[in-house]
Amino acid sequence: MGRASSTGGVRAHRDHIQLRFSWRGTEYRPTLPLKPTVGNLKAAARLRQQIAQEIELGVFSMQAHFPDFRSPTLLAGEQGDEIAPHERTLKQWAEVFFQIRGRTTEHSTLEIYRRHLESYWLGAWGHLKPRHISHELVQKRLAALAKGFTDKDGRVQKPLARKSQNNILIPLRGLFRLISKILPGFKDPTEGVENLKTQAPAPDPFSLQEVESILAALRRISAEVADFYEFAFFAGLRDSEQIALLWEDVDLVNMTLAVRRARVLGQSKSRTKTHRSRIVELNVRAAAVIERQRARSQLAGQEVFLNPWTGKGWHDDQRQRVVFRQAMRACGVRYRPPKECRDTSVSLALMAGCDAAWVAAQHGHSVVTMLRSYAKWLPKGD
Repeated sequence: MGRASSTGGVRAHRDHIQLRFSWRGTEYRPTLPLKPTVGNLKAAARLRQQIAQEIELGVFSMQAHFPDFRSPTLLAGEQGDEIAPHERTLKQWAEVFFQIRGRTTEHSTLEIYRRHLESYWLGAWGHLKPRHISHELVQKRLAALAKGFTDKDGRVQKPLARKSQNNILIPLRGLFRLISKILPGFKDPTEGVENLKTQAPAPDPFSLQEVESILAALRRISAEVADFYEFAFFAGLRDSEQIALLWEDVDLVNMTLAVRRARVLGQSKSRTKTHRSRIVELNVRAAAVIERQRARSQLAGQEVFLNPWTGKGWHDDQRQRVVFRQAMRACGVRYRPPKECRDTSVSLALMAGCDAAWVAAQHGHSVVTMLRSYAKWLPKGD
């Protein structure tokens, strides 16, 4: 009975057929009471395909397909999808929401949605059925958050900023939109809850004198981190793009980069924030950093920039930020977040007289964004 299946997830197991699939983050291997003949294996493969589709749609029921199957996970009560839709609590609906959105939403975005739901909504309403949550309740909750609140650990938190109030509504709206599509007659309580008007911060780049002061302070802490930020100042990649940069993306002959990947919250992905790759031409300062990095990381053949404390690629951009803030405090430069390194690269290029369309292409901006956000630096190009 050792006949192997040519279809992934289906195989002969003693005198039965075993299926393998993942559901709610756990792998299951139930068996079918069928002889592992060629015909039965094909039928099992079709069943597994059906199960995969049901899982994707959020309607899979283990009880319906495998009534005698038992596992520690199921026995522990993690059976949100086993409960009839009209009997689910908001917390159980949230698990269905994340399961479905996992196919179309970036991992980092989904993690932010999860944190927002758990911190601001599920802690208060997770035990309630959706029908018990009214439009008035949503508005009152927002009003309370806008005045300050006590979190689930009993700590008093500051009032939520207007932008934060808008952001925490995004996953809540998505959750209730899903519920309204599945539960007949359910009215979305977030309907009519408008976003608050916010003011987008203008670019606040560093001057060239500030750049040199920050880099000098960084070199006294770590030469590797200093080079990381020198490259950020003069190449203008997003943090997520720079920490994911591989040596295979670097053209040492023409001193250009193919920017086509990113890493967010430790999760690598083969696409950028805008889902568009681009070629970046390196100026003298950025090219000099690449030459210094060759001795540090090229032999390994993976990431261009390594964490000097671990010898591995940067997991995210948090450790660098600590050092960056420390260096700015030491040299007395007014604090701005590291994202302003990218704005600095743009402003320096424009003040050097570079064509705005070229600068936009180098940094992955649209020309409209370039002219709207960075127009004040254009006249200085002369």
